[in-house]
Amino acid sequence: MIRARLTGGVWRLRALRLCLTRCVTLFSSLFLLLAISFGSGVGPVKAANSHGQLVMITSNHCPWCEAFEDEVGAGYDRTEDAKIYPLRRHDFYKAMPDDLAHLTPATMTPTFIIMRDGSEIGRIIGYPGAELFWWRLSEFTAQ
Repeated sequence: MIRARLTGGVWRLRALRLCLTRCVTLFSSLFLLLAISFGSGVGPVKAANSHGQLVMITSNHCPWCEAFEDEVGAGYDRTEDAKIYPLRRHDFYKAMPDDLAHLTPATMTPTFIIMRDGSEIGRIIGYPGAELFWWRLSEFTAQ
């Protein structure tokens, strides 16, 4: 019985040590990644160099559009990304305005069309959640 207690205690100690080692390695890696990202000198395009917009094809009956509005849309205009790509909402069921008529029609809502100088440079189809939305949008703001 004493042997079982000692073995169990040693095993728990080794498991704890392994867990702590993994946590320290993970946080060190994340810190290094962030240091490289911010120290590289690569930043987003300045608003003065870009004539872009983020067109959101939306619908009143879309729960994912509502989730976007609650999580991101309400504060989007106050972000740095909004200076580069101001958000423009367009209803899925209405005819496209003349300046957007050349775009391939959206097949689902929400669809986010990233435009620069009147041309489409990319799309985000659907709303994957706030974190993934910002990550996908950052792919275009860093160009």
